[in-house]
Amino acid sequence: MTAEHLQKVRADFEGSPFWNFIGLRLNELKEGYILLALPIQKDFINVRNSVHGGIYASVMDTAMGMAGRSLGYDEVATLQLNIQYLKSVMDGTVYSEAEIVHQNRSTVLIEGRLKNEDGELIGHCTGTFKLSKGEKG
Repeated sequence: MTAEHLQKVRADFEGSPFWNFIGLRLNELKEGYILLALPIQKDFINVRNSVHGGIYASVMDTAMGMAGRSLGYDEVATLQLNIQYLKSVMDGTVYSEAEIVHQNRSTVLIEGRLKNEDGELIGHCTGTFKLSKGEKG
């Protein structure tokens, strides 16, 4: 993968309204691997006094989408997610990493992991993503 493409992936994601709204940070980006950080905000806390599962899903989905794009594709679309919520978190920073498991011509299977500051696995996800070349339409 070219450095220019990876820079475009970074710019596209970091420029998105969702990325900025939620407060994501990119820690590592290379072909087929992404590491994101998300400082927990009080607005993420649900009625159980822990981070809402939708935040877990959003962060893992974002990391996995970036991993798909890092393979040289201009657009990826989530087709399926399977999420396991393993442990709650209430504060600090969570880290989401995504790696490619398998790729064919038009789809990719990606694994996402969400960890707390102690490195404990708090969420696990697999997802299937549709890949496409060419500009977004």
